[in-house]
Amino acid sequence: MSTSRVIVVLGATGGQGSGVVAALLNDASGERWSVHAVTRDPSSERAQKLVAENQTPDGRLSVVYGDQHDPESLRKAMEGAYGVFAAVSEMIPGTWFIKEEEVAHELEAGRNIVDAAKHNSVEHFVFSSMPDMIKATAGRYTKLHHMHNKFLTEQYARTHLDAVTCLIAGFFYANNTWSHYARRQSDGVVCFSAPFPSSKAAQWVDASYDMGRFAARVFSLGKDKTKGKVYPVMSPKITMNEMVSMFTSVTGQPAIHSPLSADEWARMASDMVGPAFREDFTQMMEWTATTPDDKICFGALDPEEDRSKEELGLTASTFADWLKRTGWTGPAAASSS
Repeated sequence: MSTSRVIVVLGATGGQGSGVVAALLNDASGERWSVHAVTRDPSSERAQKLVAENQTPDGRLSVVYGDQHDPESLRKAMEGAYGVFAAVSEMIPGTWFIKEEEVAHELEAGRNIVDAAKHNSVEHFVFSSMPDMIKATAGRYTKLHHMHNKFLTEQYARTHLDAVTCLIAGFFYANNTWSHYARRQSDGVVCFSAPFPSSKAAQWVDASYDMGRFAARVFSLGKDKTKGKVYPVMSPKITMNEMVSMFTSVTGQPAIHSPLSADEWARMASDMVGPAFREDFTQMMEWTATTPDDKICFGALDPEEDRSKEELGLTASTFADWLKRTGWTGPAAASSS
């Protein structure tokens, strides 16, 4: 039996990374990948849970230390790797961002990852990216840092690595578990609060399940077929009215959409990471509310530019798929105390 090739998955205990780990170890193509799951704390409860749920009988999963802000740890983690899946985040657990310039940490992390991949001659680099939002918005919104930093990292990777494939996720369905996306009213009705019109369509994704499937398919098809490509990992466009109806149909629970203002929503969202992101999040939702109806992928692409179904044979999950897969029935009622 031939030795399996190694894929390094960064952020392996996070939403996207854990899904990629699972999909690679259960690759329907028959490819026997060995997965090195990189995390800042291999002894953490989440890391141990990842192993318990995904270890194979032949032991193809290992958890290794790596920190995106520690270049030497990344170089060591990628030794011997054929491929790397990477996602960078605007969030650092336990870190509160006050000044706008502090959000550049994401660029530093991205460059560290790419440099480590280059140092180890990684053959195939798959990156969770974002579109060029300055271009997509015709220069109207210039502070979408958490999106633009990912795009800039993508460009850095394409300059320094031979085979780069990018996946772009839509809004995460799992975000609806946060209070600025959905809450339960005192009368039991679930109130979805995304700050754009009820009739405005957007695209969503099961970030773990879908990114896992797409990344595994890209790796199995190989670098020669997928390098240089960008694949949106997004549901068909769906309005909040349609999501509300779907939620009620699947769960049997009454729901409405009552949008917050973009500013109020951004204030609540930035409470999770710090005020440095408030204008960023405001602009993201202002743009979502006005995105051209004939565009997809956060207004950056024409529909025919999405070749994921034709080339990968995949489509992202619907909201109903996610609800059934996770069993989510809405937020808990607010405590009266």
